[in-house]
Amino acid sequence: MGYLNLEEYIRTVPDYPVEGIHFYDLNSLFASEAWPQVVEELVEKMDHLHFTHIVGIESRGFVVAQAIASKLRKPMVMVRKKGAKYPGKLLEESYELEYGTDTLTLQEGILGHTSRGLIADDLIATGGSMLATKRLCEQTGARVIATATIVNLRYLNAEGLSDMEIYSSMGVNE
Repeated sequence: MGYLNLEEYIRTVPDYPVEGIHFYDLNSLFASEAWPQVVEELVEKMDHLHFTHIVGIESRGFVVAQAIASKLRKPMVMVRKKGAKYPGKLLEESYELEYGTDTLTLQEGILGHTSRGLIADDLIATGGSMLATKRLCEQTGARVIATATIVNLRYLNAEGLSDMEIYSSMGVNE
């Protein structure tokens, strides 16, 4: 496979959703002919890992997680934002965003003590949603093996991410 310049496929929107934030819109990448190659290359980087589930974070993380799950023939688990219609008992974890707070939920009983998860999202900035998802998985007894993302804004990463193995298609060090 040839080298892809992902910046050609990812639209950056300045000052969105608030002033000072650069929003990386991966929808243009998902809709491009490059997307299958990006998935293939990301999966190759993680070939040595042994996980049982791919855990996708709402909403664009669902796209990344499902692409990886389909390629590897693994089950996918959805972590949703609080307030989404989700039946049954829910586990919750709150986290800080660059511009506020949010809460994620996971259905109880989906993961358990024998589960080993790979958390997938479109982008890591501070890592708040990744760390909250890791805590949700650990509440079930599951172990998080690694994380996968298309873009890693390393310059914004919180200290807690240093303990996690992160696989990314594109790192930004600004």
